[in-house]
Amino acid sequence: METNSFYRRLGDNAQPIREAAIGASGYFSSPADHLDPNLFIGDHIIFDVRKWLLNTLYEFWGTRYNGAGQWSEVWLAGSGISYQWAADRGNGDLDVLIGVDFSAFGWYNPDYAGMTSQEIADLFDEELKAELWPDIATTQIGDRVYEVTYYVNPNSREIKNINPYAAYSLTRDEWTVRPPELPANPRDLYSDDFKDAADRDTTEAHRLVTAYNATAEEMQHSPQGGGHWVTLGSQLKTIVAQAAQLFDDIHLGRRAAFAPGGSGYGDFANYRWQAAKESGAVEMLRSIKDVQVATHHQVERDAWGQPISDAQLALRNAALWRSR
Repeated sequence: METNSFYRRLGDNAQPIREAAIGASGYFSSPADHLDPNLFIGDHIIFDVRKWLLNTLYEFWGTRYNGAGQWSEVWLAGSGISYQWAADRGNGDLDVLIGVDFSAFGWYNPDYAGMTSQEIADLFDEELKAELWPDIATTQIGDRVYEVTYYVNPNSREIKNINPYAAYSLTRDEWTVRPPELPANPRDLYSDDFKDAADRDTTEAHRLVTAYNATAEEMQHSPQGGGHWVTLGSQLKTIVAQAAQLFDDIHLGRRAAFAPGGSGYGDFANYRWQAAKESGAVEMLRSIKDVQVATHHQVERDAWGQPISDAQLALRNAALWRSR
């Protein structure tokens, strides 16, 4: 992979990024005294909402897999079904989590016997994200528009194991985890150590955006291929890598909060993610990471005609091919 080719693509992609003054997160908002009336009557989900959420999934899976209703349980989860539902800005978020009995899945779908639980969950999520999410990204329910997303977590067959904020079983039509009762100011729940650590993330995000913008602008005004241009390209590559790493640390680190051993809603990993959303750090860091990803894909296309699959995807595709 030629260095100058990477720098050329990186310089072309590195458009100015706005320093976000504020973002959005309902995590710190005052709770309402009732659940979302578009979804619930009292604390029981509206029949038509439950029916639509289940049918949407099972009609999608019905063309791909056998017996989905026998090996899966479906939950609504997250802040959208909590008392902080009203804090959403713009469209509401509806997170649908799916627990899978992978042994039963294999019995109904023997063609997938060569794949691990993680590989099957990844396959499900990729299909849902690519082929279902776009159709339900702006779904009208009652008087509000929602972005509905479906996920499969290989550890969520027993959803309490992932410490959900709230979870309503659509399959059983009952609460598995009721939403917590929170103080009027939820910030009071967290220590100064949490706040100080989150502030450091925000400060670093602003530093990286400032360095990124300045370096990209200077690079774009330098003779391409010259020594100074190459030096700037190396500096910009480092800045982009640092921003992408910080984004991944904040974003992917949140999984620890909702994994066995985590403490869920109040875990620092979740607090860190929510604080970074609120401060605008997430928006800034994601924008820089998008530049990194686009650049790598373009350079791979230049060299090999297509983006190169990561190792996990290649192994899963090989397992799927062997099983069939």
